[in-house]
Amino acid sequence: MTEKIYYRDSYQRSFSAVVKAKQDDFEGAMVQLDQTCFYPTSGGQPCDRGQLAGFEVLVVEEEGGAVLHLLQGNRVEVGQAVEGEIDWSLRFDHMQQHTGQHLLSQAFTRVLEAETVSFHLGRESATIDLARDDLTSEDICRVEDLANRVIFESRPIEIRFVDSQEQHDLPLRKLSEREGMIRVIEIADFDFSACGGTHCRSTGEVGLIKIRKWERAKKRARVEFYCGWRALRDYRWKNHSLSRLSQLYSKTDREVVEAAQEHLEREDSQRKEISELRDSLLSYEAEELLAGSQVREGVQVVCEILQQRDPGVVQDLMRRIVRGGEKRIVLLGLKSDAPFLCFGCSSDLPYNMGEWIREAAPLIDGRGGGNPNQAQAKGSRPEGLSDALGRALELI
Repeated sequence: MTEKIYYRDSYQRSFSAVVKAKQDDFEGAMVQLDQTCFYPTSGGQPCDRGQLAGFEVLVVEEEGGAVLHLLQGNRVEVGQAVEGEIDWSLRFDHMQQHTGQHLLSQAFTRVLEAETVSFHLGRESATIDLARDDLTSEDICRVEDLANRVIFESRPIEIRFVDSQEQHDLPLRKLSEREGMIRVIEIADFDFSACGGTHCRSTGEVGLIKIRKWERAKKRARVEFYCGWRALRDYRWKNHSLSRLSQLYSKTDREVVEAAQEHLEREDSQRKEISELRDSLLSYEAEELLAGSQVREGVQVVCEILQQRDPGVVQDLMRRIVRGGEKRIVLLGLKSDAPFLCFGCSSDLPYNMGEWIREAAPLIDGRGGGNPNQAQAKGSRPEGLSDALGRALELI
């Protein structure tokens, strides 16, 4: 067993201990101490990090009451006295988020009768899953208001140890399944929760709770939130971004969203106009190519090498011409560093464009494929385009 200093005092940052057990690991050594300030990963809260015996603590786990520390080094021995120090900034961040979660969960219970099913504390944000999925913006604001009101009142937070049989006498938000002594976190006149995590001394230390977003997840609502320093950092970058947008749009902060909507509407209108103009130009170009066509064996044949076009545009031109009438064949080549062939024919003709492209593609050192009505190929020899189109003409 390891004495868990963090159970009684979340604020102790350094400690002395004796190594009780050691197991070499490929990354260093896994050691057990007689006592520790390092919180192990548990209950949705990540483990502490820091220094122990001069080595970085990589992972902290609990097994059967023993707290195990994975060190980035193995020069420690059983019976050795060691000094440890936790990363306080990380610890306090976890305290703010975990205490904030208790406040938020109780606020959801009181305002919406929404029970918290699970909690996860991540490196960037924390989430709780609720046993309902019909949240509204108004609901979120009411919950936020209550949780932050309790924070601003800076209510004291106490740690209790009670026998599991006595928990029925406390207004616990959720009963613990543990046997024996259980640890209870009490937020004055607000929340009682069985919990082994690290917490602040008062609600005021949480600073602020801000719900960032919520979404449905398997008939539940997943709520993502920030507390304390995380909330401040989030506000800081968002405020900076909003200020930049205000400058770009020459609008006040509160007018930026409306300005952005107007900008998107204009952009959408311009895209439609450009698309209509592009469609008209392509139709005109298709008519020009058709006007210069030749007739072979009673079939109207368009055969042309195009310059500086996108392959997708070439395919569009081919389809416009082929679908515009019967007995039509279109053989187009695109001259570029990566030459492109595009063949098509109307469905009333007995030809197979896939076979034609396989005949012509080797002349541009390329490969391609398709179906009887349309096919394409890419190559690397632009000087072979004329021969490739000539070979296709011979197949008519």
